[in-house]
Amino acid sequence: MKFGFPSLDQVRSFDNFVLSYDRRNRNAQWVFEHIKPEHVMKNENIKRGKSEFMEDNTIHKFFRATNSDFKNSGYDRGHLAAAANHRHTQKAMDQTFTLSNISPQVGNGFNRDAWNDLEKYVRAKARQNRNVYCCTGPLYLPRQLPSLGGHIKECLDSCRYYMFMHTNKQLTTRKRWQSVCEV
Repeated sequence: MKFGFPSLDQVRSFDNFVLSYDRRNRNAQWVFEHIKPEHVMKNENIKRGKSEFMEDNTIHKFFRATNSDFKNSGYDRGHLAAAANHRHTQKAMDQTFTLSNISPQVGNGFNRDAWNDLEKYVRAKARQNRNVYCCTGPLYLPRQLPSLGGHIKECLDSCRYYMFMHTNKQLTTRKRWQSVCEV
């Protein structure tokens, strides 16, 4: 990591993103990804339908999220590093379906809407700029949580953050980096 790590709990590296996994909450603390224009271009050979949500076997079974945690919970399995940000190889897309990269998200109104719009905006920036760096993760805000089945109740978060910065070719060298933070 060129710019350092926000925290170091259990760091897990994939081809184009790295995450810090919080065993207590069975959820990533943060996911940091590097997105290039070639990563987000549509590729007919890469199919999201071929990817399956899978447990992260590098995490002990007592601490890892499972698909059954999400079953009948009312929450989507929401990507932190978005699958569509990694369309350059099937392996890269498949890695985004590892449950250590997944966080419970409200479907309608958030994961399928506002969060999806933000991911599309970041991909548009990636098409325009050579390098986009994103740091995404849950924010645990004080509130009463609904009771859910399985282990998911411990990791249900009430808000997310999405920070990214990118190079801007039109700016001078001193002002080349731009950053955005959405909460």
